[in-house]
Amino acid sequence: MKNYGVLKGRAIEYARDEDDDPHSELLMDVNGEKFRIAINVRSSRGPVHNRLVEYLILHDVQHPVVDHARELPIGWNNLKDGVQDDAALDYIRSNIFRATDMKPLTHFASGPNNDLFEHIEDLLQRAIDDENALVYAFGERWGPEKSDEDKYFGFLPGNGVHLIHMNQGGSGDSHGTYRDGALVFDFAGSGTASALFLKFQNQIWHTQESDAAPITGAPTVPAIPIPQAGDAYPWDVVAEDSPYHLARIIAAMVNPKVSEPGSETVTILNISDQTLDLAGWQILDQRDDVDRISGVIEPGHAAVIRLTGEGARLSNKGGTITLLDANGLKVDGVAYTKDVAQIAGKPVVFS
Repeated sequence: MKNYGVLKGRAIEYARDEDDDPHSELLMDVNGEKFRIAINVRSSRGPVHNRLVEYLILHDVQHPVVDHARELPIGWNNLKDGVQDDAALDYIRSNIFRATDMKPLTHFASGPNNDLFEHIEDLLQRAIDDENALVYAFGERWGPEKSDEDKYFGFLPGNGVHLIHMNQGGSGDSHGTYRDGALVFDFAGSGTASALFLKFQNQIWHTQESDAAPITGAPTVPAIPIPQAGDAYPWDVVAEDSPYHLARIIAAMVNPKVSEPGSETVTILNISDQTLDLAGWQILDQRDDVDRISGVIEPGHAAVIRLTGEGARLSNKGGTITLLDANGLKVDGVAYTKDVAQIAGKPVVFS
């Protein structure tokens, strides 16, 4: 991807693009300059029955990525990666949601409130109606195209952001770590943020650090045909044999009262029906520093893992905690903000 970043501005208008490569199109205003945001609602590649888009809409999002994006100026902001630019977004590594939270949905179906177009448009309209709302569009910028009038909203020069979706786990030169697209809607009046995340059906949830390509041999979900009408529940979006189904990080002592090695802890719950042997498993922090762990957890039980202080460290300024299995595949990940880490001796609890 040549030009990854986030555009901050106001939502003005939306339109539907219902051709063979359908999109929701959003018009944004940035200090008088117009931008079009192209939002995929179906894939244009591969067999028709494999073109489904998986989506997730979150409300009251509390995450370091949102906190850092709020600090950026209005307009276009180039982003590099999740280390140098804490606002850069990665569906796998930012731990902003779990893979199992996403749901597949047809882009259009007869009837009210049952297709992806409608769910996206409801969110766009809410932002348009709120004059104090800001939209953060993560993706790749194109333009300005001085001689090309925008084909949906008619403004010059042509300008916009696309790739508003996961950009890893598949093929193409736009893929990379910390290059994922999304829309975040920041409602200043309520002090809350909502977010839209999109992923294509054929993208894999376990990707390499070097180029974000699928990890060879990682669990994959078989392609499932799109239904004739209605939603696609309860289709699995994560393979049955994926380590995502094994454990959850349910708490962490991020700010212990005593600042000594072993004071920071991570609590892991076994959510599977099997005994988990943690030999070779790893806990990673925001900077990918590692603690290697061991032990056994019975089904339904939890283990409190004490960090050594020499590997993973839990920053009081907000961060992420990621759990990997012995094969280096992600099992779970959580994130916390600076605000929830301020009380010494109080654990951060994750749902």
